[in-house]
Amino acid sequence: MQNFPPNAEQLADMVRDAMRAPGTASEICFGNSTKAYSLVSFKDPNGSICTWTLRKLDGDSATLIWNISSSDQRVILQQLSSDFKNWNEISQERQQTTSGHNLPLPTTKLYTNGDLRRLQFANLVRLIATDHASGCLELSRMVGQQEENAVLYFNEGMPSHCVIGSTTGDYAFLELVGWQNGNFKFTLGPGSSEITVTKNIDLLIMEGTYLNDHVVELTKMGLTPETVLKRSVADISQEDFMALVQNEQGISRTLQKNIFELIDGTNQVQNIIVTLNVTKAEWMPALHNLIKKKLVAPPEIPLNSEDAALATADWTMTQAVDRSLIRADTGAYGYPALLYFLEMEYNRSSRYGKPFSFLLLQIGTKAQDGSGKLSPLPQQAARELVNLISKLKRKPDILGHYQTNCFALILPETDSILARRFASRLIEVLVSGPSLETVGFSIGVAGCPHEAQDLANLIKACVQSRQKFGLD
Repeated sequence: MQNFPPNAEQLADMVRDAMRAPGTASEICFGNSTKAYSLVSFKDPNGSICTWTLRKLDGDSATLIWNISSSDQRVILQQLSSDFKNWNEISQERQQTTSGHNLPLPTTKLYTNGDLRRLQFANLVRLIATDHASGCLELSRMVGQQEENAVLYFNEGMPSHCVIGSTTGDYAFLELVGWQNGNFKFTLGPGSSEITVTKNIDLLIMEGTYLNDHVVELTKMGLTPETVLKRSVADISQEDFMALVQNEQGISRTLQKNIFELIDGTNQVQNIIVTLNVTKAEWMPALHNLIKKKLVAPPEIPLNSEDAALATADWTMTQAVDRSLIRADTGAYGYPALLYFLEMEYNRSSRYGKPFSFLLLQIGTKAQDGSGKLSPLPQQAARELVNLISKLKRKPDILGHYQTNCFALILPETDSILARRFASRLIEVLVSGPSLETVGFSIGVAGCPHEAQDLANLIKACVQSRQKFGLD
């Protein structure tokens, strides 16, 4: 682990490594005993842009700080310079001894004009900020059959004035963060004398990403301006309502109350917005929270009676299928089911270039003759082990039996670095649990496609990487 954040030369090396070996992650850890971070670059074999992930390390766990898609190391350098400003001031002299490119270089040509699918809006404004450029950024995109336009002025790299339709200022900027496609053109020139953007870029991008999460969720639900919503509860007191819609995100409870009162089963969403005169950045989080708290029913897709019958699914059947695949004695999936899920995850990973990991846990009661052989755990102990692992794993992770004395975990969308951190956490819990005098175990982890390209070699790599505990 190095003491300081990566410099421009190291970031350029990470880009080159990712481009030369798609599907292989490149990592630099930096920090000290009290603050440690991991920066990972990864290029999807089927994509053309690097994905960068910064995590804060805390023992065996890791907290995601940000995820940026860009093949220009200057974008990442700008973000790191912002995140670790004081750290960079301390390390500037030391870093300059190893690289002459620690300061971002002029990047105007990168954002003169282009496509937001290739250069995301957040990275675009960071590049303009890096160059301390002044001028006007014009953006446009198609929403259905209509064109939507926006302008964003910069004064010496700082956003000063933003307009989208009737929305201006910070709220307009927040909406732009969610633009995933469209075209842009930046014209150098004097900035705007009108100042409507008041917050700094990093805060606006963070809040805009938060808003976009709500936009995506509501869009998936089928929400449109013409949607007519219904309440999920008929009557609720003011006190109970305010207590229920309380949230940590700072969404106005008064606005939620006003929206709730206008939802009557006949009022369209667009009419509610006009009546309250609120921006997308205000009403979308409020409405999403009302649906999340089950005060408002999710949008209904209008169907005729015949189509409605066809669209009705009996989800209780999935529970019956699930029970048929789970062993009653332990509560984990049986060996055949585990292999089936493993093959399905491998096929998905191969098709879409998504990493996944496989964790193998061999555990059992040690033979009294000292031979080192393991016998299956007693039924009660095995069930307790399954319950323990179920509390540690994520919901999409699949836990099942593997052969006789083994359990295994399939970890979707998880590279081997994160999988090993999970394994370390599991080891810590197991070591502090049953006595190693009578119980022995080993854990192995391998990732696909980083360490194996097919299932047979994935399992072999997993077996070879095992760490043994309580075993000779």
